[in-house]
Amino acid sequence: MGIVAVEHDRDWLEVRFEDGTSARFLGTWLRDNITTGRHRDAGQRTFDINSLPDVTIAAASLDADTVTVSFAPEGLDGTYDESWFRQHRPAQPTDTGITPLPTLWDAEQQGSLEFADHPTLVGDPARLHDWLVDIRDLGFGLLENLPTTPGLILEVVDLFGYVRETNYGGVFEVRDEPEPANLAFTKLEIGMHTDNPYRDPVPGLQILHCLVNESDGGDNRLVDGFAVAERIRSDHPGAFELLTTYPVRFRYLDGDSADLQAYKPLIQLDTEGRIVCIRYNSRSAQAFAMPADVMADYYRAYRILGELLHDPGARIEFRLDAGQLMAFDNQRVLHGRTAYTTGARHLQGCYADKDSLHSRIRVLEAAR
Repeated sequence: MGIVAVEHDRDWLEVRFEDGTSARFLGTWLRDNITTGRHRDAGQRTFDINSLPDVTIAAASLDADTVTVSFAPEGLDGTYDESWFRQHRPAQPTDTGITPLPTLWDAEQQGSLEFADHPTLVGDPARLHDWLVDIRDLGFGLLENLPTTPGLILEVVDLFGYVRETNYGGVFEVRDEPEPANLAFTKLEIGMHTDNPYRDPVPGLQILHCLVNESDGGDNRLVDGFAVAERIRSDHPGAFELLTTYPVRFRYLDGDSADLQAYKPLIQLDTEGRIVCIRYNSRSAQAFAMPADVMADYYRAYRILGELLHDPGARIEFRLDAGQLMAFDNQRVLHGRTAYTTGARHLQGCYADKDSLHSRIRVLEAAR
């Protein structure tokens, strides 16, 4: 395909393509995004908008598939080719996401569970890419054949990013303790939840590496919170509106060392109405504070959310044995476990942020 014609007035440039489509570009926008206005290719812009005059288009010419635009009053020319125009053509906000839409799932995902091989993944960028894409798109990824060396989890995070250290440290231990400060450090069943809803922002990723599992239970459970939220949006629109509108306070208090609080809706949306974060943790949720005429309806909505998150038809379940690891999107995928009564079970965990994972995927794709 190519460019067949260009037309302009003082403010707008219209580009017509061979396939019969066309696009209009604002002159000020073209000047702001002039290809010579970056420190490096696709790098940092070398000027600020306040340094530009009141821009108009003085002329525009087409040579093959390259358009030269002359800007007044500067007398500056900018060149733009067909691929640049197509890449930057005006789009609806829903078309401008920097990551693909999530792949939603429920209990049927159980039949597709697969553990990637750690040694292969470390030595093969293509396999690493595929594993990271699973975490991005499905919200979780599984890994096996890891050494059971304490601290090895940090090497896994090094494959794509950086550990997000919290008051729990860089790495935390998940095992039964004589005097547990958290239900995670017991043998009890733990319901579906997201970690650290009292932080802002919530850690984007959680990684759990199994060092020992000789227990008679303790199987892991995962639920796609985005899929559940979309089900509520479809089947219970009134409940969805309440859950996305009214914030809930979460708090973690640890003596004199920490008082972490966040005040956010249980289901967070972006400006286009897309679900971007689920916060659900009844252990750290504080007393709801909302108008009295809303409270009863809100509790009905809250119950719907809780019931669907614990619906067996929504979850997958598997056992992490020694040398296996799972990584999941803590802003999307809820996790829990079954109870156990005997046998040692020891996992090491840590948090990381999703931006580095997405960055690593793009770098790996650019290197292909």
